[in-house]
Amino acid sequence: MSYSIIIPVHNEVESLPTLLDRLQPYSQNYEIIIIDDGSSDQSDEILQKCSFIKLIQFQNNLGKGSAIRAGLEKAYHDKIILFDGDLELDLNEITSFMILNKADGINAIFGTREKSMNPAKSLFNFGNFFLNGLFNLINQTNLTDVLCGCKTFYKSDLNNGLPVSTGFDIDVEIATKLVSKNNTIKEIPISYKRRNYIEGKKLKLTDGWQIFKRILFKS
Repeated sequence: MSYSIIIPVHNEVESLPTLLDRLQPYSQNYEIIIIDDGSSDQSDEILQKCSFIKLIQFQNNLGKGSAIRAGLEKAYHDKIILFDGDLELDLNEITSFMILNKADGINAIFGTREKSMNPAKSLFNFGNFFLNGLFNLINQTNLTDVLCGCKTFYKSDLNNGLPVSTGFDIDVEIATKLVSKNNTIKEIPISYKRRNYIEGKKLKLTDGWQIFKRILFKS
């Protein structure tokens, strides 16, 4: 069974040529869905010229969660790969996550940036460490990087339908749905090079509050 690769983007005109170039080899065997989340740069012009992707476009910026939900609604395959479009994660490693197999007990796979996320190195890293620990405490799990943007799973395993999160809390909502099915989550290390805000980093400290609430209240 093939995979649907879902990638949300917002104002990524600088990184899109590289992203699309790295995605093209996968287009022969996999469905590639890119959601342009209301970009105000020339991202839409680049994406509209790309023939091997299924493009969803928002007129306004609705958030990462809204973009992923739209991608899930359009996805043809039950096997889903979520991947960030900012090139912070190494797209060349995506094949390592194409190993879903319920017969072998591989129901979901999460990327982990653990080696790159020293909590003492920055406030961003500490926030990730804290939220990850809170998620584990609430859900009685032992995951190392629940906020990583690379996740592989069966769409049919999302309990109670598609996620409702509109922002960056989508990652923890999907994770909560998957662990609630008692799925064993396999973690695979993935290379990570974090951008700064000048380079286009989107996640802000204020997003941490929404993620915190999503973990705590799960709704």
